[in-house]
Amino acid sequence: MTEKRTPQRHSGLRMDPKISELLHDSVENRAALTQKQKRDRARKKATYDLAPELQDAVTEIARKEDTSTSQIVGIFLTYAVAQYQQKDLRLVEGMAERSPSRTPRFSWNLQIPPEWLQAVETVAGAAEDLPPKWKKRR
Repeated sequence: MTEKRTPQRHSGLRMDPKISELLHDSVENRAALTQKQKRDRARKKATYDLAPELQDAVTEIARKEDTSTSQIVGIFLTYAVAQYQQKDLRLVEGMAERSPSRTPRFSWNLQIPPEWLQAVETVAGAAEDLPPKWKKRR
């Protein structure tokens, strides 16, 4: 079934339907993409709602480790997923505190345990040195 398209308007003029179709159906020249463009297109990006304290803690850890926040979040999430798969008792207990959700998209809102929040809040204040092998390159 052919999809009926409304021609795009440019500066008050309607684009010719054939030109519009040609632009829509044209094949992208992937050979002309830079390596960075190819890597960026291959990556999947995600956005999550996180408490400001947690964002600050991740930023501080990334600063201490001299790496990006994205890499810190990636390694932390990978570890958490592995622990979840192994049914880690502390993680399962931490996920037990929940309340019903008011949205039809999911059933529960999880509550972060208070002791975990305390640990997050102390990260920015803790002055830990890097292990000797992890010297900064600067």
